[in-house]
Amino acid sequence: MFRLSVAQTKKIRNLCLISHGGAGKTTLTEMILVKAKVIDNPGVIEKGNTHSDFTPEEKKHQFSINNSYFSFSWNDKVVNLIDTPGYADFRGEVAGAMRMVEGAVLLIDGTAGIEVNTNYVWEIAKKNNKPRFVFINKMDKEGANFNKVIEELKNTYQGSFIPVTIPYGDGENYQGIVDLLSQQSYLLEGNTEKKGEIPADFKDTVEEMRTELLESIVELDEGLMEKYFAEEEISDQELINCLVSGVAGGEIIPVLSGSALKSSGLTKLFDYLSELIPAPDADQVISGSWDEQALEVKVGDDNPFVGLVGKTMVDPYIGKLSIFRVMTGSLTRDTEIFIPRINNTIKLSKIYKINGQEQEVVDKLGTGDIGAVAKADELETSDTMSANIKIELTPIDFPEPMYTQAAKPASEGDDEKMSTALNRISQEDATFKVQYSKETKELLVTSMGTVHLDVIKALCKRKFDATFIAELPKVAYQETIQIKVDVEEKYKKQSGGRGQYGHVFLRIEPLARGTGFEFDEEIFGGSIPNQYIPAVEKGIVEAKQGGIVAGYPVVDFKVVVYDGSYHPVDSSEMAFKIAASKGFKKGMGQAKPVLLEPIMNIAITVPDDFMGDIMGDLNSRRGKIQGMEPTNGNQVIKAQVPQAELFTYAIDLKSITGGHGSYTMELSHYDKVPAKIEEEVIKQREAESE
Repeated sequence: MFRLSVAQTKKIRNLCLISHGGAGKTTLTEMILVKAKVIDNPGVIEKGNTHSDFTPEEKKHQFSINNSYFSFSWNDKVVNLIDTPGYADFRGEVAGAMRMVEGAVLLIDGTAGIEVNTNYVWEIAKKNNKPRFVFINKMDKEGANFNKVIEELKNTYQGSFIPVTIPYGDGENYQGIVDLLSQQSYLLEGNTEKKGEIPADFKDTVEEMRTELLESIVELDEGLMEKYFAEEEISDQELINCLVSGVAGGEIIPVLSGSALKSSGLTKLFDYLSELIPAPDADQVISGSWDEQALEVKVGDDNPFVGLVGKTMVDPYIGKLSIFRVMTGSLTRDTEIFIPRINNTIKLSKIYKINGQEQEVVDKLGTGDIGAVAKADELETSDTMSANIKIELTPIDFPEPMYTQAAKPASEGDDEKMSTALNRISQEDATFKVQYSKETKELLVTSMGTVHLDVIKALCKRKFDATFIAELPKVAYQETIQIKVDVEEKYKKQSGGRGQYGHVFLRIEPLARGTGFEFDEEIFGGSIPNQYIPAVEKGIVEAKQGGIVAGYPVVDFKVVVYDGSYHPVDSSEMAFKIAASKGFKKGMGQAKPVLLEPIMNIAITVPDDFMGDIMGDLNSRRGKIQGMEPTNGNQVIKAQVPQAELFTYAIDLKSITGGHGSYTMELSHYDKVPAKIEEEVIKQREAESE
């Protein structure tokens, strides 16, 4: 392995590659690792031998599922590179990577332009306020069109997209790139990139685009602008310094081009990245809090250590691996660290630098470094780590998973094994949730989509030898009453010896939706002794677990016991509990019972073109539109929809919008089920109980 000494913070450059799937991130990573002499030969995705996609699941699907981390020297810098997945189901990895870097490079397929997941990853980078770059890839492929992609970028996103390297030719005529700043060409001769003069037939184009680049740069600096209009000489270093400032402030988004497959344009790409991406100490302080107090810590090796865990995973050889970024300070092996989430300290053993699936033990990690610790089972994704200070950083903002299924073990008796496996994976993956539903008695798993869930199944089998079946969850229906009733119930049993006697008068009345259950007593004159009142309440609490409509829990009602009688010998707590239970069942039958279903608040974000289709689909799901509002060039449709109609919505929305839609939802309230659907639910419950 290529070994790195501990780097000075100012020499570190942290960046991640982001894109829609298939734009070429993994190929670019392979080629740059060869150039950096980390590996001898590039792997090929189709052969399953790339250094980025090394898990069995990635080899099977032939796309990235997890972030891959690499460190290498470039010029006089140390680059920490994160290759992120491009498939939409795994965009949580992008969110984790974005908190660990100072720059994001968006790859765009020069033949396809902006695609579905391009928008999502771009917004994640924008939301995290990271300097952004664009690399237009695959310029050697038929149909590639650099100018068209540039126009699409300018029309789709806010920002000043300025070409820095441009292709000379495209498709089968692609010959390499030209650097507009240095006015040098880097053309292909066989498999080698050769530096040279600009081809004569391209000089006018280069001059025109270089002028645009220069004007965009000098606009950022008054002194340079004066020089420019005075036609005084401006050095390349002056331009670079100004460009650094413009990129850091988001005023300029450099666009570069090339072909990762032909290793063309990559050297200049990383030359510029190593110059333009801010060092980890560009922000002088990091902010956090502890004990409800806001805190700031200066950035630098001499300050207390603070780190952020961006990813946890189980390594087959060294166990649990927690990958983290040193936000400030430095970390040495055998350090005792504080974890705010558990309010406790643990002692670390070995620390590592990572290159793909290989780990290299190091003695120290400094400010800005990305590394890992092994076998720290207490650490979870998004945890803060600190030493000599108590501070908690803002957690990573992961996308919320929405595709929920009920998990059942494939083999009878494997419930515990399955549950343990799923919970372990949920600790690694912040976009995978596991929850047991007391209402439906199901283990619910929520993922980012069907592909994500398929990968979870494979991980369960490979890592924990646990298999499970996923199916549609049951709806957590409830029952309630609609009118107030009074009932009398007497439980009397005599069979020789001491008998059983309990006698109650109950008033049962409906409460406002969402109130739950209330119990009270209005006994006067000792008609029921005080010691039996709790038994009456207990009888009702037990009875309300299964209503008379379809056996679902009963909610939003009040019961008052206001009269009754007792026998000095035969009365008991059991007798009053039974009397109350039977009385409640009788009263519920008279109180016009109904079935209730959960209603969800849902907010769907879609481009304008899909508004009609989405609203029509919501109506077919018994949805009620609450309103619409524009946001970032899209429309957000807010509606209330029964949960029963939404279990497959993650798949259906993707189908309707071609992947351009997203949504969030949460429980709003419970409402009465329409009569026809209530009949269907009752029949289904009867069939299940047979």
